[in-house]
Amino acid sequence: MLLFRLTALALVFASSVHAETYEVKTTGYGKANDFFDPLSGELQRYKSELSYDRFDGTDENAPLVLVGGRCFGSFVIVRGEPRGGGNCVFVDKNGDKVLQEWRLDEVDLGIGRGTYYFVGGTGAHVGISGRGYYTNEAVARTGETKTTIVGTVSWPDD
Repeated sequence: MLLFRLTALALVFASSVHAETYEVKTTGYGKANDFFDPLSGELQRYKSELSYDRFDGTDENAPLVLVGGRCFGSFVIVRGEPRGGGNCVFVDKNGDKVLQEWRLDEVDLGIGRGTYYFVGGTGAHVGISGRGYYTNEAVARTGETKTTIVGTVSWPDD
């Protein structure tokens, strides 16, 4: 009986620390500065730096409204399989920042798809967590890029 009460008490406390989870769906627009090194037909390496100057598709009252950001990363493609990733620091409408890690899972001509994780932030985003998927579309000649981010995000309760 004592074990049951302690377990029930632990569940009450555990459920109170979990915050509400919100859906994330936004599209960022910016410019990439990429370095491409084709070592052979089956072996390439990339370095990418990306600056976002606009995000669309988020309700202005949502808890995470991004307005800009910078990303960098590197990856290799070995026999058609990408390996690598990087990170981004996004800025919200109040100037608070969010750190995101990303991994490239799949690549096609001008398109990269992968997984991301929110790992921390400043101001209102201290303790942020979440994950999801992204699709990045880029025009190699101009560096113009469009990235769609879809997933979930949560913050710890106060």
